[in-house]
Amino acid sequence: MKKILIVINAAKYNMGSNMLLRGIAQIVKDTNTEFVAVSSADISKKENLNIPFVNKYIPRSYKWTNFYLIRKIFSVVNKLFEMSLFIEKIKNYCLYREFKNFDLIVLVAADNYDYIKRKNPLDGMISYISKLNNKPKTILYDFSISKENITQYLKESIKKIDFLTVRDSISFENLNEIKETKNKLFLIHDPAFVVKPEKIETNIDWTKIYVGLNISSMVLNKNENVLDTYCKLIEQILSYKELNILLIPHVMKQQDLKGLKILYEKYKNTGRLFLIDNENLTGPELKYIISKCRFFVGARTHATIAAYSSCVPTLVLGYSIKSLGIAKDLFGTYKNYVVKLDEISENKYLLADSFKWIYENEENIKKHLISVMPKYIENASSVGKIIKDILN
Repeated sequence: MKKILIVINAAKYNMGSNMLLRGIAQIVKDTNTEFVAVSSADISKKENLNIPFVNKYIPRSYKWTNFYLIRKIFSVVNKLFEMSLFIEKIKNYCLYREFKNFDLIVLVAADNYDYIKRKNPLDGMISYISKLNNKPKTILYDFSISKENITQYLKESIKKIDFLTVRDSISFENLNEIKETKNKLFLIHDPAFVVKPEKIETNIDWTKIYVGLNISSMVLNKNENVLDTYCKLIEQILSYKELNILLIPHVMKQQDLKGLKILYEKYKNTGRLFLIDNENLTGPELKYIISKCRFFVGARTHATIAAYSSCVPTLVLGYSIKSLGIAKDLFGTYKNYVVKLDEISENKYLLADSFKWIYENEENIKKHLISVMPKYIENASSVGKIIKDILN
């Protein structure tokens, strides 16, 4: 019986990671794999994320490792010794001890390598797996990375894995330049593109025309001009008399709602702003809501993926290489489709002006998405063939 373990960062409250996980689990199961397990950093023992096709959930770390003092000690030791493998094994032993029981380990890289230039926790896992007697096959999956964030630690890890996939062509070009990736590197789009929306009954009046709007705590923390920029955007949208605004969170536990509620309170008296504040909605249910919008503007990458894959004309406030790369692969350029986060420091009207361009080019954008999306989704599913080949 072929057994696959998918290791992901946090898929319980982050609907982006959740949708990514749903996509890869579906693709893996389509390869006739008999057993799929998942380890997510934000689940504890006996928790279940209710992801279709997943047979088992494995917590990454012990409960006691979440105590404040213990976290501080681990943090200090890790900084001093560059992600000590010994400390990582102690902290995450309930995951590490499972590695030997699987034929294939899928380590979801996403953009985890694109924020720190030191040893990554995934590097520790790869090092440990490579030393097992019955070494399972290993994939570093769904990468996005800037050229400047490619470390020697990553290069060493790439030597030890069987192959890696990147989700956008810019990241592919960056990694393709290093010799360690020879014969191991594949451009395969994000698996969240394959997940279908799930219809849900809401009190939203779908006879109205909506612009879906998402804001994230990440961009709020990175740039003090974000709220002002969104206000200019909202005022631009409301200048079109037929348009209404639907504020949609994509990471829960108030991560997105905090900023969305500020915007809602400021403009609720217009009667044209509506807030989705139900944090119990699933990723596919949120995708259904997003798919019903006429336009979408978002900061969360997987919220924008939900819009793209539903062929909704979309504008992105991008804070990393992944936003630029995904837009470039869909449209041939990211110009007009992505506003870089650092650009709004100089021009608070940039997001509003960019939405005007999306609005005026709606028909062409939608036609283009409809034409390219089947092939794009087919590519996202192609990792299944690679997995099947590597297990045979």
